[in-house]
Amino acid sequence: MKQDRLWVKWMHTYYIHQRDFWTMPVPNGLTWSMRKIWHQRELLLQVGDGSQFVVAGKFKIHKAYKQLHQSGVQVPRKRLICNSKASPKSTFVVWLAVQNRLATKDRLIKWNVSVVSTCELCKQYDEDLNHLFFSCKFSSEVWQLVLNDMEIHRSGLQWHEEVDLAVKKSRSSKKTDTTYAMAFIETVYGIWLQRNSQIFSSKVDPPKVVANRILFCVACRQ
Repeated sequence: MKQDRLWVKWMHTYYIHQRDFWTMPVPNGLTWSMRKIWHQRELLLQVGDGSQFVVAGKFKIHKAYKQLHQSGVQVPRKRLICNSKASPKSTFVVWLAVQNRLATKDRLIKWNVSVVSTCELCKQYDEDLNHLFFSCKFSSEVWQLVLNDMEIHRSGLQWHEEVDLAVKKSRSSKKTDTTYAMAFIETVYGIWLQRNSQIFSSKVDPPKVVANRILFCVACRQ
């Protein structure tokens, strides 16, 4: 409909030829992306003739998008991932963690990988997501130090409770809440790095050092 655009003029001149875009056969010689666009007509026509997406003679792509995705499923805890200013690597690891997709030892064993199930950080209990964050003595101490620095004086919660609290904080625009959500993400990532470092390099930093590194990352990204 944007007849003033060179690309649109090209499409009309060489492919459409005064025909109706909605009913004409798909032309030959189209690029892959243009074939994709043409084939989406069927999806749009299933919800009408396309006129409901036209306002003042202009096709509104956001109207078509909303129509096609109106039955989409809400992604749980999306704000924690999308609203945070934490580093991309940290955010990605937390995204995996909230879906229980981190390669923790309990999952490796389910994949028939031969590993010792004991947590590498505390050497006391079997490693799974709930233990690693933050029931493990090492990770609990790191998280406690981070919380104390933010003047939050409480004991660590179970994994799903900590996630829910971080999600709640991520919905707020208050600086203290956004800092909390970012600190949570960076802490999960920092603990995951220490866990991997112990496995692959037999080296782990003291909790105080890990906590200071996490707080430094948070301060740099505020």
